[in-house]
Amino acid sequence: MADFSLPPHVATRRRDGRFEVLLHRSMAVISEHKVEIKSARSTVIVPIIALVLASGAGVLLAVQNTSLPMWMLSLLLLFAVTAAPVAVMALIGATVGADVVVDETKNSVTFQQGYLGMGIGTNQLIPFERIDHLEIEIDGDKPDRWKGETDSFRQFALVLEKDNGKRIRLYSIPVPASEQNDGMDRALAVGNAIAALAKAEIRIPEHWNLVEIDTDTGDETGKAP
Repeated sequence: MADFSLPPHVATRRRDGRFEVLLHRSMAVISEHKVEIKSARSTVIVPIIALVLASGAGVLLAVQNTSLPMWMLSLLLLFAVTAAPVAVMALIGATVGADVVVDETKNSVTFQQGYLGMGIGTNQLIPFERIDHLEIEIDGDKPDRWKGETDSFRQFALVLEKDNGKRIRLYSIPVPASEQNDGMDRALAVGNAIAALAKAEIRIPEHWNLVEIDTDTGDETGKAP
């Protein structure tokens, strides 16, 4: 079992005992042996709307098939047979699928393709032994974008670098510059969990120093080990 802890101000305990950390239009679901990067719950809205519309088109075809013109019947049929399966697959992917799965029992990181999820359409599998290191990257904090000023937003991302130098972004978290500490906390919490499972090194930018804080008061209690 991997040894890691999750800060309570960014991780929420679910009813199934796992922990959840919100990212950007996605979330990390963390257990003792697995980290899954999944679509956020809000992504089910569009598939549900598409499924309702496809069902409505099917009902309209069944009820009005003798009164509607042929061209409209053809369009309704084409929409129903196209939208329904796509909506169902998207709904499955949004509810139970995962884009990235870090599994300690399988000793690998699996990248899954879009809404297909659940191992269908898997496009890459990386054994833990092929991971050189993990790294937190920050975009928007360098004063070189416009007249020496930094951006008003920061984007924190966890990047996996393989032993052949190939770099793959696992997730990103955009936040306002005033909330960059929260962005780093979320990115690092999930990154530490993945690093513990993969037994890999995780690196942060040199100008960042880790400190321990009291989650009730927000006050610093000392430097992190």
